[in-house]
Amino acid sequence: MSRSMLLVPSVAKGNGSGHLVRCLALARALGPQASIYVPEAKSETAWSAAELSLAYARELSGLRIVSELPAPSRRGPWDLIVLDRRATSLPEFYSWDRYAPVMAIDEGGEARDSMHYLVDILPRHPKAAGCEANLSGVGFLDLPRARRPPPAEFKRVLVSFGGEDGAGLTLGFARLLVAEGLVVPADLTVVSGALRRGAPPVGLEGATILGPVQDLKEHLSRYDLVFTQFGLTAFEAAWAGCGVVLLNPSRYHRELSLTAGFPEIGILRPDRKRLRRYLRAPAEVLDKLAELVPSEPESLADLVAGLEPAGSRDCPSCGSPSRLSLYRGKAKSYFRCHACGAVYMQRFSSGRENPYKESYFFDEYRKQYGKTYLQDWPALTALAESRLDAIEELASSSLGRGKGLAMLDVGCAYGPFLAAAKARGQEPYGLDAAEEAASYVRKELGIPAAAGDFLDSRAASTFGGPFDALSMWYVVEHFDRLDKALRNAAALVRPGGILAISTPSLEGATGRFDRRGFFERSPEDHFTVWEPSRAKGILKAYGFRVERIRVTGQHPERLPGLRYLASKAGRNPLDRALAALGTRISRSLGLGDTFEVYAVREGAKEAPAPQVDAKAEPRDAAGSDLEAGRDATRGPKND
Repeated sequence: MSRSMLLVPSVAKGNGSGHLVRCLALARALGPQASIYVPEAKSETAWSAAELSLAYARELSGLRIVSELPAPSRRGPWDLIVLDRRATSLPEFYSWDRYAPVMAIDEGGEARDSMHYLVDILPRHPKAAGCEANLSGVGFLDLPRARRPPPAEFKRVLVSFGGEDGAGLTLGFARLLVAEGLVVPADLTVVSGALRRGAPPVGLEGATILGPVQDLKEHLSRYDLVFTQFGLTAFEAAWAGCGVVLLNPSRYHRELSLTAGFPEIGILRPDRKRLRRYLRAPAEVLDKLAELVPSEPESLADLVAGLEPAGSRDCPSCGSPSRLSLYRGKAKSYFRCHACGAVYMQRFSSGRENPYKESYFFDEYRKQYGKTYLQDWPALTALAESRLDAIEELASSSLGRGKGLAMLDVGCAYGPFLAAAKARGQEPYGLDAAEEAASYVRKELGIPAAAGDFLDSRAASTFGGPFDALSMWYVVEHFDRLDKALRNAAALVRPGGILAISTPSLEGATGRFDRRGFFERSPEDHFTVWEPSRAKGILKAYGFRVERIRVTGQHPERLPGLRYLASKAGRNPLDRALAALGTRISRSLGLGDTFEVYAVREGAKEAPAPQVDAKAEPRDAAGSDLEAGRDATRGPKND
């Protein structure tokens, strides 16, 4: 799939030229699918497009340049926005979020937590606030191809303090090296940046003075030692095999240098004693650099081109773009909405195309649970009976009857819930994404069922409506457009009717005590993560009044102090006693890893106040848990 990307570098004066240079290289590597945003400057704080076009004429040649943005659109001309701006404010982020999902590189601003995807290439400041990145590593730099063996002595020296050199370090430091006899002028090369403005290089007779150098990184291997500040050139020179010593323009840059591990000689004015020591000790300098050079380069262009955003980029429940980052991994990011509290995922991998085909219910199901879906029928039926008890009880109160209910089961799979409902005298209908499952329900169970996507209003209303009850057992988390799913549900349930949902819980033992593990193992098609404490508020916005929450999925081996039970193949009496105690504790505290919600469509007479029942959970004759999706962190189970 060809995706269109807009690269947005910082062109603010004082931010250096590294952000622009990196975006230019990235755009060239990405090819026609990438454009660069270079606006006309509107103030004295940014470089104008005219100035940049003169300074970087060769680098900009042949690239797609955008100087004016189109009107904001949720389906804009780009599939991904890539920000390389050093620090982005929240208003700036929201303006880009209107076009496409936003990825940021080395982001240090207040919008860091809100970015859909983050890549940290350069080490972060030790006191920097904000979340971790999805990926990090200096290997993502556009590292030079030309490399050299380690120098035995520092003879040929290069001085370059960036394309902007806002602190004016280049010429002053070069003059100091010559004036104090530290470097012979014939061995000194000075590169003034593309955006540098200042006096001519008086006092550097005999040295080589260069203006802007095209693709400077490929020339670094010609030198034994490079003096620069913290930034791209420092890492490029280290990778090229040069010695690198930093003189920084600010305390902030110096702290970054120390965090990364570079040899450095101070801020603005060099520490002459340390400077002389490093000039005489190449081995000391090179040993420090060896620890920060990546083992292998990684392609930033391949990473960016491979990102395939899926899921809602803003809250899929209320639509708010305001959020807090909870977890970031290589292929997905999890956020909590500041407005409604919903937790949702944005995925950046292709995922699987409709995984719920026949093989899921047989081969894959057996791998997870030791038996096929149909072989698990007795346990699924027992679970259905418990759920029907709850639905019928509420319906008796809200509708005045508990039998003869028209019931739509969304994600019905092979129909154990439908079969149990039919046996009780209800009027069941099924909808599932898998045609094989819907066909089985029709032919083998004699129950109306159709294959279709519940997010498609036409498919959702296949059997008309309204219904007295609509159920979604381990289905609601799969919808990448939760708002659409709940609106469809509200349209299909009559006033006083029941909405019944089961889903994994972020407030269970795994979510509370191993949150990173919960998110890492959460299936790639679970776009929302629910919590019992938040379900009432989310469903209320769609006209549903939560009447009962039943916490399920007790796993004592996931409680702190009892995790060793998970590795026990055969438990002795003490282990069994501890497991039983852990289960009671988990139930009493509502620490089950799954839960069920039963809500009434507003418009009927008042029902009892909402309740959270952490103890009520169906059990078989041996007392073991019966739950769909026994392990919420391993994968879904459609019924």
